[in-house]
Amino acid sequence: MPSINSITSDQAQLQDMLTWRPLRLLNYYRLFLSSIFALFFVTDFTGKILGTQQPSFFFWTCLLYIAISLSFIYASYTRSPDFKKQVSLQAIVDIITITILMHTSGGIESGLGMLLIVNVTAASVLLSKQNAYFISALASLAVLIEQFYSSYFVLTEVINYPKAGILGALLFSSASIASTLSTRSRESQALASQTTAELADLEKLNEHIIKNMHTGIIVVLPSGQIHMANEAAEVLLGNQKLDNQPHLSAVSAPLYQRLTEWIKQPNLDQLPIKQERGLTELQPGMSRLDINRQDSEIIIFLEDAAQLNLRFQEVKLASLGRLTASIAHEIRNPLGAIKHAAQLLTETLEDPSDIKLGNIINTQVQRLNHTIENILQLSRQNTSHRDTINLHSWLSDFKTEFCSSQALPAEQLSIKINPADTDILFDSTQLHQVVWNLCSNAVLHSSGQKQHVRIQILGGVSLDSRHPYIDIIDNGSGIPADLVQQIFDPFFTTSPAGTGLGLYITKEMIESNRAKIHYISLPTGGSCFRIAFVASQKTHHVDITTSQDTDH
Repeated sequence: MPSINSITSDQAQLQDMLTWRPLRLLNYYRLFLSSIFALFFVTDFTGKILGTQQPSFFFWTCLLYIAISLSFIYASYTRSPDFKKQVSLQAIVDIITITILMHTSGGIESGLGMLLIVNVTAASVLLSKQNAYFISALASLAVLIEQFYSSYFVLTEVINYPKAGILGALLFSSASIASTLSTRSRESQALASQTTAELADLEKLNEHIIKNMHTGIIVVLPSGQIHMANEAAEVLLGNQKLDNQPHLSAVSAPLYQRLTEWIKQPNLDQLPIKQERGLTELQPGMSRLDINRQDSEIIIFLEDAAQLNLRFQEVKLASLGRLTASIAHEIRNPLGAIKHAAQLLTETLEDPSDIKLGNIINTQVQRLNHTIENILQLSRQNTSHRDTINLHSWLSDFKTEFCSSQALPAEQLSIKINPADTDILFDSTQLHQVVWNLCSNAVLHSSGQKQHVRIQILGGVSLDSRHPYIDIIDNGSGIPADLVQQIFDPFFTTSPAGTGLGLYITKEMIESNRAKIHYISLPTGGSCFRIAFVASQKTHHVDITTSQDTDH
C-alpha cells in the first residue's frame, strides 16, 4: 500500500504536469521560434520573405522576442508571478509580437498570422474558458487592426479582410476546442485529486486503527517473510522489532510452524501457542488477503490467550449469575416456609436436644437465606447514581453508626483524612455497603477477641495518580500470598460460614462507580484494602508536599 507521502507527492506531480510543465514547453517553443526567425532573416534562408516591409524593425523585434522568451523561461522556474498571471501576460506578448512580425513581413499574406493559432490554443489550454475567449478575441482584433492600419496608413496593394476574418474564426474555434478539452481535463484532475485525498484519509484511518488496536496484526507472504506488522504484534511477541521485515521463523518458530500447517489445512482449529521466556500464550487466527489466490499474502491475527479466556470467563459468569439468580428466587419461598415451620416446631418442643436441632435448622436456613440475598443482589445491580461526598464528614457519620451496631468502642476505629476537604464521586448508598462490608470482614476475621480489634481508615490524595483514596486497615492475620489473586473471585472463601460473594459484590459496586480496589500486603501483618476514587470537581488542588500518602 502506498504511503500518504507518496500519494501527496504524486498529486503534486500531476498538478505540475498540467500547469508549469506545459508552460515551460511553450516558453521553449517561443524561444525556438524567435531564434529561427532571427537566424532566417540574417542568413536570408527564406529568400526575402521575412521582414520585407520593414527589415530593421523585424530584426529588432526578433531580438526583443528572444530576450522576452528567456525572461519568461526564468519566471516559469521561479514561479513568480503566479501561474495565471504569467500565462495571460505571455499570451498578450505573443499576440503583439507576432502581429508586428506579420505586419513587417507583408501582413496576413505572409502567413505568419497562422502562428497565432498555436499560441492562442496553448493559452486556452492553460487558462479558463472566459480567459481563453478573451485571448482569442484579442488576437482576432489584433489581426483586424493590422489590416486596417496597413490599408489606411501603409497603403499596401494587397488588403484581404476575408482572410483576416477567416483567421479570427480559426482563432475562436481553436480556443473553444482547446478550452473545452482543458476544462474536462481539469475536472478529471479534480476528481482524481479528490479520490486521492479520500484514499489518503482512508489510509491514515486504517493506519491509526491498526496501530492502536489491541489485536496483533502480521501480514506475511506464503513463504513466511513478514511484510508488515503493528505495534501490538511486536509487544505480544516479546517487543521484537518487525519493521525490518524478518522471516517469521526467526521471530517465532512455533507460529511459523502453525502457519505452514494452516496453509496445508486452512480449516484446522487454532489452539493457543505457548511462548518461551515467560511470554503470554498466543491465540492465532489466519486469513488470506485474497481468498481466490493461493499466492496471496496472509494476515495473522494474534490475541492474548489469557485475556480471551478472561472474557470468556466473564461471559460464563454473567450467564451463571442469571441462572443462579433464577434458582435462588425459586428457593426463597420454600425456604421461608421451612424457616417458619421450624420456628413453630421449636416453640412446641420441650426436649433440649430437640430444641437444639430446631435451632440448627433455623441457623442454616438463615445462612441459606443470606446466600440467596447476596446472589439476588449481585444479579440486580443497578446503575450507580454518583454524588459528591466529603470523605472526612461521611466517614465520621459512618464510624458512629458502625461502632454502635458492632458494639465497638470508638477508639477501636480511627479515621484520618488529609486533606480534610477531600471530595469524591460515589453512590452514597453503595459506598455505605462497601465500607461496611470491609469493616465487618475486619471484625469477623480478627485473630483475637472483639475488644482487640483495631481498624484504621486512612485517606487523602495519592501523590502518584492525584486521585483520592482510602485505606481500610485491620490488625488481623492477613491473607496468605497464594490466595491474594483469588479473593475477589465469586464463591471463593476460606471460611466455612462464608458465601464467597462479599468481596466480589464489593468489587463490582466499586467498579460501577469508576473506582478501583486492590489488596495491599502489610509487612507488619493485618490486611489493607485500598479504594481509589474518582475526584469530585469541588476537590481543591492539593500541593503534593502537604498531601499524605501512606504506603504499606
